Amino acid sequence: MNKNVALSLVMTLGVGLLAGCGSSNGNDSNTNAANAPSADAGNAGTNANGANAGGEADSSALKGTITWATHRTELVDTDLKKYVDAFEAKYPGTEVKIEGLKDYEQTIRVRMAANELPDVLSLVETTKADLPKFYEPLDDLGLDDNIYFKDYNSYDGKLYGITQQVAINGLLYNKKAFEKAGITAPPKTLDELYADADKLKTAGIVPMATAFKDGWTLQYWTDPAEFIYGSTKLRNDKINSDTPFTVDGPYGQGLGILKKLFDSGDLEKDVYSATWDQTQKDLASGKTGMMYIGNWAISNLLSNGLALEDIGFAPMPYDNSGTVKGMMRNDWAYAVSSTSKNKPLAKAFIKFMIEESGDYKDHMIISPLKDQQATLTPITDFMAFKPEMLEAQAVSEDVTAIENKMQFDPFKFIQEVTVNKMQEVFDGYNKKWQAAKAAVGK
Repeated sequence: MNKNVALSLVMTLGVGLLAGCGSSNGNDSNTNAANAPSADAGNAGTNANGANAGGEADSSALKGTITWATHRTELVDTDLKKYVDAFEAKYPGTEVKIEGLKDYEQTIRVRMAANELPDVLSLVETTKADLPKFYEPLDDLGLDDNIYFKDYNSYDGKLYGITQQVAINGLLYNKKAFEKAGITAPPKTLDELYADADKLKTAGIVPMATAFKDGWTLQYWTDPAEFIYGSTKLRNDKINSDTPFTVDGPYGQGLGILKKLFDSGDLEKDVYSATWDQTQKDLASGKTGMMYIGNWAISNLLSNGLALEDIGFAPMPYDNSGTVKGMMRNDWAYAVSSTSKNKPLAKAFIKFMIEESGDYKDHMIISPLKDQQATLTPITDFMAFKPEMLEAQAVSEDVTAIENKMQFDPFKFIQEVTVNKMQEVFDGYNKKWQAAKAAVGK
């Protein structure tokens, strides 16, 4: 990341996140309300999708029905329904049908192949060049200059997906568990992290949760490798090497932290059966002390009975320098199908979800809008460490082609590195990388 861009990101994020504390549930009293795009393309000053240059709308022109497919199945009958009800009340004569998909990505990919995507969906990644084939541009919503990760799902100067939330990855910990183990503050160095793990273990508490069996929960552990590398370009820069995985390189040093915790017995007793469903309960109850994961998991601990004041969130140490970094990652992105028969209504719904639904406050996440203020105490505590913030980048098409050819599964890769001999695992993946790289001519 360009130094000036990184500095700008830190300043922008810092202003929003450190604006002050709100109520105990982390909500603030301000909501940015904006009108949705118009469906009446015949009105003066509107574009082909019915929105004028400022993204405002003629609400009377929004009519009809759309289908919204979502991966957030646990919220379909509760919060998501609440948002839909509010939208339909604001725009009489409209209907949003929610479709919760448990095997979301696989189901959507089947529909992509059949050209039968729902009107609104969580964008499933494809090659950049294929974004226009499946998704409708969203630039007319008037949000381009006020959203994080604008370039992540853009192609040829057009925006095709808007991240549903921004996540900061950090060390999530149970303050009561720390207190029981005699730990008074989160670790600031690697040596302190390992020492705290020993203290937790002595107190009968599992030091570090991973939800290892589920795999996806391990993705955050690539962050230390990028912190060490000094850039989120690490995955893309693999293209410049035939042996990107080395024990003494960023991947070896970064993933070596998780491996050392495993080798020292600081992860779950039986990592092969550790699931996210159980992990969030164990973190909330204090059976487990900490976990490296996104801030979105704070709401899971609250729903499992842990009080907000007992939830800690801090940057993860990656060396003994005492300097700290934080990773900003995007989540699933809102998108409109290119084949939708009611694109104005679909776009209006996305704009409503981002600006007016209250989703980010209800679930204590960080809004994709840069000018929204996050007041959740664990987030402001995190930012008080003044970490250097990095913003995740999309995987390049060249690297994607090679990884697809070698059938690279990043979750499985981390699992294998953690429980096996690192050098042997790296040797195997380097061979696969070299063969795939040659096969695709990169």
